[in-house]
Amino acid sequence: MLHTSRGAAVTPLEMIRRHHLLSILEADEAAALLRLARTRRVAAGQTVFRKDDPGDGLYGVLAGGVAVTVTSEAGKELILNMFGPGEFFGEIALLDGKGRTATAVARAPSELLFIGRTAFLPFLEKHPRIAARMIALLCERLRRTTQLVEDAAFLNVGSRLAKGLAALALQGVRAADGSVALSISQADLARTIGVSREIVSRQLAAWRSAALIQLGRERIVVRDPDAMARAVDGG
Repeated sequence: MLHTSRGAAVTPLEMIRRHHLLSILEADEAAALLRLARTRRVAAGQTVFRKDDPGDGLYGVLAGGVAVTVTSEAGKELILNMFGPGEFFGEIALLDGKGRTATAVARAPSELLFIGRTAFLPFLEKHPRIAARMIALLCERLRRTTQLVEDAAFLNVGSRLAKGLAALALQGVRAADGSVALSISQADLARTIGVSREIVSRQLAAWRSAALIQLGRERIVVRDPDAMARAVDGG
């Protein structure tokens, strides 16, 4: 599931308490885990890790935002996911110890929480409940990857874009008039479905003319999320 809002910064303890993976920890267990962690600040556009880098640990976003991407040999970039405050990423390489499956780049000045693999795995062995939840989380990520492949094969660009906007709108907060504002650039939106920015711009312009959306600087307002969801079938 893609996330676009940078949201309010969280403390390391708040991050653990809110997260569905680690919220089951007792207070003393959470404190023990935080003693294994350290924080890291990164600038906007700075690479957190690259594809095939060693899976040295688990990252979480305390403030800012991170995009996880892959790039083709021709230089075409696809955004697999975006993470905001309170969300962890990098679980696959953390568990198997192999290279990173994608590249992570800060979308804004960010503060990250980092827990090293050599410290986290022994902790995980002592808390099998977390291991079970992590399996569920990885399955969710796999389902999203499968959905991306299906959408690319069977849906036209308009339908894929409508589906992406409808999904993002579900995560946002509806205003009194029913609209939902999304903090995402057209370039990033294009990279989430693997097409050019120009194609996305043309489709968004058509929807703006139809009063389905409003456009701003790195901001898209979905005026009627339900209508956008219905547009998936019609592109």
